[in-house]
Amino acid sequence: MTARERHSALIEAMIADGTLVDASLIETFRSVPRHRFIPETGALTAHGTALNAASDPDLWLSAVYADNAIVTRVDEPGVLTPREEAGEEGHALRDRPDPEGGVPVQRRPSSGRATSSSAAPTVLARMLELADLARGQKALEVGTGTGWNTALLAHRLGDAAVVSVEIDERLARTARETLRAEGRAPVVRVGDGYGGLPAEAPYDRIVSSCGVRRVPPAWIDQLAPGGVAVFPWGLLEGAGVLARMVCPGDGTARADFHGGVGFVPLRTPGPRLPPVRDAGQQPDEYRLTQTDPVSPLMAFPSAFALSVTVPDWRLRRRWIGTGSGVWVCDRVGESWVRVYPYGTSWMIEQGGPRSIWDELEEALEEWRRLGSPAPDRFGLSVDRDGAHRVWLDSPGHPGWPV
Repeated sequence: MTARERHSALIEAMIADGTLVDASLIETFRSVPRHRFIPETGALTAHGTALNAASDPDLWLSAVYADNAIVTRVDEPGVLTPREEAGEEGHALRDRPDPEGGVPVQRRPSSGRATSSSAAPTVLARMLELADLARGQKALEVGTGTGWNTALLAHRLGDAAVVSVEIDERLARTARETLRAEGRAPVVRVGDGYGGLPAEAPYDRIVSSCGVRRVPPAWIDQLAPGGVAVFPWGLLEGAGVLARMVCPGDGTARADFHGGVGFVPLRTPGPRLPPVRDAGQQPDEYRLTQTDPVSPLMAFPSAFALSVTVPDWRLRRRWIGTGSGVWVCDRVGESWVRVYPYGTSWMIEQGGPRSIWDELEEALEEWRRLGSPAPDRFGLSVDRDGAHRVWLDSPGHPGWPV
């Protein structure tokens, strides 16, 4: 199949499955093909397969028009960059978790660390549908990346109505050149998306392809009254959601959640977090259980609920000789849990000042008592003082500070 045929097939598939609904947005996606923005060399599939349009054009084109992210920037192996761990800004590395399945494990290319990517097409389509775009609006995009989403926004709203900010100077320069070659001229600035872009504010829409744990105050400040921001939000890697946030103009904000998604996080102020890894600590407590303790942490609905109802915990899969388990710890690594298969049972070890596993068990029981609500039933409120609170079904219902 040619690039045009693959592009057309992708759009038709997104229309057929209901991802693309708005007629103007459908026309926008038809007019801005993805392959014009993907590097011909140096890109990788989300699984780490190298792509080269010259040596293997079929593989390159097939990857471009698959509904998956494409890694477009990789740093040297073992080199931590400002984008790593608690300080990254970039693009989607994986599509939404399966609502009935597991939390996806992000695969990093074995040759280095992925620091930027082109989001999966359905992810961008969902975000732009949620943004409810219309001519006459002014939009800020956080995370220019390859420029594909920038071009989609510019086609829908007009070049003069789109401002994009990218933290990586090289990516910003390449995106400008690609956009210019495609006949587009939105504003692309180098800067930290956490602070928005006050010089061009206010905005009617903010669209971020970078995930956040807390809504940057600048986004709320720079949205016009009634303005909308769409971005990935989540407290646990692989268990995030798309948030549609409305700001009434009084310094507060309310966000509804719309399905699962996984993204590289936005760079935020503060020290870098230590890596999530088993450092071989001796436990304060042992226990055996016959009930699988790992599945609730891997299944998206329960993992998301636990992420908002139990404060300050992180998770990594852990492979040992007896099988696959998990390592859970707080953000600084003082309290921790080690879970692994032990014969026909499971061993749970925990240590530190907090009994994190006890908190997770209690929260899981409460979630089940509430009827195992899906992530779409939760939402987020931000007060004038910046306090964040997640609620179930309505802001007036009891909730959890996050």
